[in-house]
Amino acid sequence: MLSCAPVTLRPFASPALLLVLAIGIVLTAVMVGADVHAATPRVPVMAPSQLRPGLHAVVHTVFAGDSIETFDATILGVLSGGRTEGDMILARATSERVIRCGVAEGMSGSPVYVDGKLIGALSSGWSFSKEPIFGITPIADMLRVLDAPESAQPEGTAGPVGVDPLPAGTPRYHGFSWSDDTTAVAPVSPLTRTTPRPLRLPLAAGGLASGALGAVQDLFAASGFTVTPGGRAPAPHAESEVVRARASMQAGSPVSVDVMRGDVNLSAIGTVTYRDGDRVLIFGHPFFQSGEVRMPLSTADIIGILPSLENSFKLGEPGIPVGTATQDRRPAVAGRLGPVPALLPIHVTVQAQGFPVQQFHFESIEDRGLFPQLLATAVMNSVMESGGGGAQQSVRWTLDLWHGGEVLQLSDAIASESPLPEMVTAVVGPLRFLYNNPFQRVKLDSIAVRAQIQPGRAQWVLRAASLGAPAVRPGGVLHLDAELEPWRGMRESRTLEIAVPRDLPDGKYVLWVGGGSEADRFTATRLPGRYRPTSLADAWHRLAAVRASDALHAMLWARAPEVTSDGEDYPQLPGSALAVMAPSQSAGDHARRGDWVLVAEDARTFPGVVRGELQVEVAVDSKAP
Repeated sequence: MLSCAPVTLRPFASPALLLVLAIGIVLTAVMVGADVHAATPRVPVMAPSQLRPGLHAVVHTVFAGDSIETFDATILGVLSGGRTEGDMILARATSERVIRCGVAEGMSGSPVYVDGKLIGALSSGWSFSKEPIFGITPIADMLRVLDAPESAQPEGTAGPVGVDPLPAGTPRYHGFSWSDDTTAVAPVSPLTRTTPRPLRLPLAAGGLASGALGAVQDLFAASGFTVTPGGRAPAPHAESEVVRARASMQAGSPVSVDVMRGDVNLSAIGTVTYRDGDRVLIFGHPFFQSGEVRMPLSTADIIGILPSLENSFKLGEPGIPVGTATQDRRPAVAGRLGPVPALLPIHVTVQAQGFPVQQFHFESIEDRGLFPQLLATAVMNSVMESGGGGAQQSVRWTLDLWHGGEVLQLSDAIASESPLPEMVTAVVGPLRFLYNNPFQRVKLDSIAVRAQIQPGRAQWVLRAASLGAPAVRPGGVLHLDAELEPWRGMRESRTLEIAVPRDLPDGKYVLWVGGGSEADRFTATRLPGRYRPTSLADAWHRLAAVRASDALHAMLWARAPEVTSDGEDYPQLPGSALAVMAPSQSAGDHARRGDWVLVAEDARTFPGVVRGELQVEVAVDSKAP
């Protein structure tokens, strides 16, 4: 028989020990609760298998400002996919407002509910569709992104962690290549109009110079963005405003991923799908599917929706920075509210004739697929804001890439009908090349670009070249007379002097003369080992020796063996050394052979660009006068 009498418990430990045990029990409960909380959504959810055609759905999004509104839709069905693509829920909007304006870019991530249960995020659609039909990414797929582990030292491709090497492909720069295989990679076939595609993200562009919007749209079109007018990044806010902004981030709220800040602001606009504490899910599709990333998250303000027969889109601008996007995966982008990541500083200085010196400052993510366009935007907009960018101008530019206190400085001159696009391509070129290295991530501390712009086309074209004597003795000096024609001017003469080595054997040699760009290409075909870097450090060192276009170069060439081994060049090796360093029975990156040697070189600097190339034959004769 059980007794119901009260039982008196006696203390079995000291009060201090009881306090410690109590704290331990609470902490354990919190930790267990956190694990369960991460695995269990905070709101009721519904799986695709529970959906049936005809069910009523409600979508939460913002049409203007930051107030969350709703529109109705009808579930059409579920397209079952594999592990790679996942399932796609199809729905048709039925609210008159969306029927009129269409499913808009910028709605990516808008949460969709059925019977009060979250089924996923509006994420895809069709161009030129007669009905507002859209795709929904299931919430279960997105939640897996939310729980993806984060490393202490992120291995992603955005923010100050550096840029991963690009996928296969061998872009060249001044003759440099990472691979002997120059075959271009076959482009990926674009999605057809019968295939639902992720909605493009509106890229709100603030601070662009007048007339620059069209050029920036062309830069980013291939990356899947719709560039729209947008405001500049807001000034720093008080901590209380930041706290309120973080609290306002709810399912259905507008959100932006800031890819560039400063004198130009570029922010991708989308919608929050789900929030769990300080963690959020957005977009319902990838940004670039880069894996683990570090990109700034901000609130956003929607000006309105611009209807279009092709694709409607939201006009918006970024708000207050509130956190960090940490995962960029196929089903969604995940982020954490809190600290905002630091970005790569970019400084641009422009001196255009008749205008004061202008300085511009930017901060940019370092995403491997987007950074070249971001740097191009910064440079192009700075030049246009400073009065440059017109036809028939000449530009001298310098690019400083800082890494660990060491700087790689590249400079060149441009003179053409439209120098600004050529300058942008030239400045971005070495970055594209370095990012494509197959060895390691590129980690830069800062970038500085300087441009001097003058009116007129400072360009000379090589028209003729002749030797002062038919032959030269070893140890003598070759005198080369060159005729060059300036743009819309009379021909001019220049004399170059090439010192012939004393130990050069008698024989016939090739004397090449031309501009700097042509000289690099000519050299690369004869000394491929020097233009095939074997490490990122090797490329960094060799790029510093790139010839500028504002000089006339003369190079004396001889048929002789050369070996490039582990980043060092060994010209005119004797047969015994050649057999040891690069035996004919082996080949590879350790030692690469060449059949030519650059014996001597001279150059004359010009106040502009030199174009053209010529070759003459030189006789070296020890009996020559």
